[in-house]
Amino acid sequence: MAQAGTGRLRTGETAVVAVSAVLVLVFVVLLLMRMAGPGEAAASASTAPEEPAPATPSPTAAPVGEDLSGVDFDFAAPSGNIACAIGAERALCGIASFDFAERIPAAEVAACPGTVGHFVEVTAEGASLVCDTSGQDLTIDATGIATLDYGRQQSKNGFTCDSTRDGMSCVHDETGYSFSVRRAGYTLS
Repeated sequence: MAQAGTGRLRTGETAVVAVSAVLVLVFVVLLLMRMAGPGEAAASASTAPEEPAPATPSPTAAPVGEDLSGVDFDFAAPSGNIACAIGAERALCGIASFDFAERIPAAEVAACPGTVGHFVEVTAEGASLVCDTSGQDLTIDATGIATLDYGRQQSKNGFTCDSTRDGMSCVHDETGYSFSVRRAGYTLS
């Protein structure tokens, strides 16, 4: 009779151990999911390559992506390689051809379901690369777009963009957040 009771106890212990193991596994998975949230992008930004690394002064989440195939550019650089649009919430520039793909942080590339590098923006919250989910290569047809000559600037909606022989830069006038982009590289500040 004592052995029959012991058998039930072992079965009960086994059930308790199994349920506990499942609960611990669920806890670990939830903990890992929480740790892999927006903080991961900020941590990966600190491990940027040795080249002048893009940085944003405010923490930003990984790019979620947007279809930028329908951007109506306001002006283009004389080279025709960079074109920009200034809207109510952001200044956005696209660059058709660039040589800095290997310096884009791997975490940003991995987080983007499209392409990263062709678009840069500045808002009141900071400057960042923009994930383009259009699935199209960026080409800039400057026909019908105003040219922003080198040494000139365009201001609108609290943003100012400057065109130089070295590229294009745009700043949010109130906060000072800015970016510059050129064929050889980009900076975010």
